[in-house]
This record gives sequence, structure tokens and C-alpha cells, in this order.
Amino acid sequence: MTPTARRLSRASRCLLSLALLSSAPLLRAAENFPTKTVTLIVNGGAGSLPDNFARPLAQRLRQALGQTVVVDNKPGAGGMVALQALKDNPPDGHTLAIVTNAHMAWNPFVFPKLTYDPQADLQPVSPIALIPMALVVNPKLPVQSLEDLVALAKREPGVLNYASSSNGSPPHVLFELFQEQAGTRIAHIPFRTGPDALTSVMAGDTQAYLAGTSLVEPMVKDGRLRVLGVSPGVESPSFAKVPSFADKGFSGFEGAVWLGVVTSTGVPAAVVQRLNREIGQVLHDPAVQKVFESQGSLPYHASPTAFAQRIAQDRALWTPLLQKLNLKPD
Repeated sequence: MTPTARRLSRASRCLLSLALLSSAPLLRAAENFPTKTVTLIVNGGAGSLPDNFARPLAQRLRQALGQTVVVDNKPGAGGMVALQALKDNPPDGHTLAIVTNAHMAWNPFVFPKLTYDPQADLQPVSPIALIPMALVVNPKLPVQSLEDLVALAKREPGVLNYASSSNGSPPHVLFELFQEQAGTRIAHIPFRTGPDALTSVMAGDTQAYLAGTSLVEPMVKDGRLRVLGVSPGVESPSFAKVPSFADKGFSGFEGAVWLGVVTSTGVPAAVVQRLNREIGQVLHDPAVQKVFESQGSLPYHASPTAFAQRIAQDRALWTPLLQKLNLKPD
């Protein structure tokens, strides 16, 4: 071996040793994780759509991680309350949050003073579910179809309103997408949570709501709500005879809403991978799949890298529309 080769060999061994030494703390962090209670923050009240997914996930993670996993409901301000709470905790993986497209891709175009940066502050861990949506109305409203709703809104502009679970939430953005394509101007009434919005429509205080099928299905079954349209591919018998948005010429509602888990930027990669692996195992559990199916959703797992790519794709897809709509907090 030449002197130059020997020097390169020694240098390679040194670099390898340094790499192993630098990775050792990360590996130990993953092996020892978690060392205390894990908190799963939810932007929604008890019984809201994200809460319905968070609780079975927390229960199974508690078993997988060998530590207490608690759900912390922090609704309000389009997710800013919840995600500020995430930011306020150390980036060690013990604090997680349930997010949707809204928090990761839409909110920067809705809130001019967003208190978190989705790209700088949040670390994708794993998606957990795809959520089909349904547009429902109070049954006293004299409409039987999406066409009837559009016609009524155009015939009586400024009279109708619709509920959402907050500014910038999926029900808000997707209803505005519907209006953009329908050419209507139905007033937006934001609430703090999905159940609050749902209650308002059933009481007749608001007339329409575009929400997750699982949230509205019980009320559709017993006649407290009338459903006019659903996302393509909904298999629930309650919506079997309901046309999809695509059937009626509306686009952008196919797999448009997902839920996922994030943590703070700075959490060791090995800890993120451990969390992703455990979440994946939970989502493959037939009992959990049954719970998710009862919520009208499809379990959805991907690596942290693939999840980050999905978020980036959503930003690219939705940015032109959101800039055009120029949504503002009410």
C-alpha cells in the first residue's frame, strides 16, 4: 500500500469512527424513547373528527411504546392553539400533534399572522387516514340536490350561509372550492369545533356543512341532515344513492383531506423513525382498521420522507387556488 493510500485508509477509518460516534446518541435516543408521558395534541374538541382518530391511536401507541399516551384537546384559531402548544414543548418526540392538509398546506394562505411555519417548525412523522367528505344541509332547506342548492343560492344571494369547524379548516377551504366552481356566494360562519358546526346546521342556525362523512353519517341516517354530495369512492350504505361531486362536475374532492401526525422540528431522526414504525404497526392492526372504517376513512401510512413529499405536493397543488380565493379569517 502506498503512503497516499495508507493516509486515505486512515482518514476513512477516522471518518467512519466519527460517524458511528455521532450516530450513537441518536440510536440511544430511539432505544430509550419514550422516557415519559407522550402527549398527542388535537386541534378539535372531544368527539370532533380528529379526536375520533386520535383516541384509538393513542390507546394502541400506549401499548406499543410502554408509556402513557394522553390526548390533549386544543381547538381554535385554525390549529394555531394546538400547534403553538407543540412548539412550546421540547423537540424530543414526547409531544405530537394531529394535523390535516389545512395545517400543513392551506393555513399560510388563510392566516396573515400564522404563529407557526409548517415547513420550519413541524416535522412530518406519518399520515394516518384519508377522509371522504359529504355536503349536508338542514332538512328544512328546500333543496334535494347540489343543483338545487346552487340554484337557490343564486336566486337568493346573501340569504344562505354555511358552517365550518374554523377558518382555514378543510370544511372551510373545500366549501370555498365548491363555491368557486358553482359560482355561488354563500356566507361562511366559522365555529371552534366540528361538533359545534354540526349542531348549528341541525338547529337551522346555519344551512350547510361540508364535513367528514363519519361525523355526519348518524344524522343523515336519522333524518336530522340531508346529504347532497359526497367524495368519490364512499362505500358506506348511508351514502350509496348519493351522487359524488365528480358525478356532478365538481373536481378536487378526491382524497382531498388527510390526517397525519407531526412533531417538532429538531426531534432526532431515529425517534421520528421509531414513531413512524409504531404508528404503521397500529394502522395494520385489524381492530384499528375497523375503527377507522367505522369513521368512514381509509388507514393511510407512509414513511416520514414520503409524507413530507405528499405535503409538498399538496402545497404545489393548492397554492394557485388559495391565492386566487384570497381567504381571510372572519
